[in-house]
Amino acid sequence: MEVATGLLPLPPEPPGVLLMCAVDFTSTRATVVLLRNARAAAQARRVLAAVCTGDALSEDAAALLLSEVVSNAVRHAKGSTIKVVVSRDEVCGSVTGAVFDSTAGMGEGQRRGDGPLGELETGRGLDILDALADEWGVTRAGGSGKWVWFRIAGRGRSRTAAAS
Repeated sequence: MEVATGLLPLPPEPPGVLLMCAVDFTSTRATVVLLRNARAAAQARRVLAAVCTGDALSEDAAALLLSEVVSNAVRHAKGSTIKVVVSRDEVCGSVTGAVFDSTAGMGEGQRRGDGPLGELETGRGLDILDALADEWGVTRAGGSGKWVWFRIAGRGRSRTAAAS
């Protein structure tokens, strides 16, 4: 398997804006280090799209979950960067996403808004993971941080089939 190293082609950004610190990718796996800023979730979705082609339902759910996990790391973690790993299993079609941040613990999580759970403005990220991921969890990396990860099983429906 050939490994490429470099920046994925992305739309132009304003001068002086660094999109990605590093990226390594193959046809089924990518690892990127992103600046912890408001653009990180969109950048992570672009990396996911470059690696995960085929199963439209799994990819859409993975894009939502990856956005949620990256957004949480941007909002709640410390440090200037986060690491994002996405992979696709060619045999079973599963998609795995993982985000590392340098904050070892999980925050208490606060839900804001009035009314029932469905009307809350924030604090539904773990509920989304529970609803869409086949598996997900948090793996602590000693005192240096944690990985928040998810896996979505292949749903057996290709983008080509979904478009027909």
